[in-house]
Amino acid sequence: MINTAGPKRRYFVANLEESSQEGEVFGGFFRPRDYMKKREGSSRYIEEWLKAAPSEVWSPKFLGLDECGIQKLEFQNPAYVAAYRLGGDPRDYNRVFAIQLNGCAYECSYCFVPRELNKPELGKGKLFSAEEMLQNFLKAREHYSKRDHTPLSVVRLTGGEVTSIVPEAIVDVHKEMQRGGLLDTVYLWVDCNLSTTKYVRLVETDLKEIAKHRNFGMVGCLKAVGDGESGKEDFTIVTRARPEDFKKQFEALDYFVNEIEADFFVYLVPFVSGERSDVMERLTLCADRLREIDPNLPLRTNILQIKHYGPAVENVSLARKEGRPLPWYDERTVFETWYYDVLPKFYSQEEMQRYRCQVQLREGCSAGDATDVL
Repeated sequence: MINTAGPKRRYFVANLEESSQEGEVFGGFFRPRDYMKKREGSSRYIEEWLKAAPSEVWSPKFLGLDECGIQKLEFQNPAYVAAYRLGGDPRDYNRVFAIQLNGCAYECSYCFVPRELNKPELGKGKLFSAEEMLQNFLKAREHYSKRDHTPLSVVRLTGGEVTSIVPEAIVDVHKEMQRGGLLDTVYLWVDCNLSTTKYVRLVETDLKEIAKHRNFGMVGCLKAVGDGESGKEDFTIVTRARPEDFKKQFEALDYFVNEIEADFFVYLVPFVSGERSDVMERLTLCADRLREIDPNLPLRTNILQIKHYGPAVENVSLARKEGRPLPWYDERTVFETWYYDVLPKFYSQEEMQRYRCQVQLREGCSAGDATDVL
């Protein structure tokens, strides 16, 4: 995934234009995406959100679940955290420029990325330096500003996997943003599958420095519901990794939150089955483990909806043939149990009526000193 020859490191970016992955593509290799749009999630609330007054955007109106048990705004971030950290309206950060690297340590059965874009040995991509990535971002920024007057102020490093495999990409892209004078106006949002910290530790000093900047945030995805021991069977079915690797996800999460001190958020998949009491038990174990890492981390956790994108359907079918069918789950039961039963055990209504970016990690950390938007 990385070529270190020559004066600049280059990274293997997935060829999106020639793949079955859905969505608009810019320049063949980059994806501008509106995180919240009418056709996804709780469409009525998203439509209202897009038209709401600036003061209303930060009100509790758009928090929690709708009447169907679906999150009103599934992806608060990166739009909200970018606005919270850099100032402005979250809707100005809703369109994201995604740089998708080819290659991943997991083979998640629900993944929306076609398998060939997670296998760099198949050659479905092209090497780009951080400078070339940012040049494409600036071209896209100008293009969409002229086309539909929509701001493009977020760069998303995703995959495949970036953080656990080629964390040098984070360092190089952030330095290139700094060189271009973009740190005050462009937010860098980085995905992580929390599979290992082995390679991140090689750039630990750089990453700690980057984490101090207001324009940087990370999100890590837990691939099963549980505490590292509980849930490990589901983890293996979903990822094709070893059961004992599930607890490593929590170790990696602890590392990013408490050693790197990143402005960190969590994705949690809803794969937990059984009666509501069983769902409650597993979600509570997960919340307890997250609270060991940081008392407020469950409030920064976003349960994902599993969408039936074309490549995801193909990946689920392939995994079933491999003997690892997607675990049965009742999405609504998982959402309602988390929001109505688990979180209220630990937090007051006042604490729950905050956007995830307004929840502080590490008492006294700089992430809580963001611009007052209320």
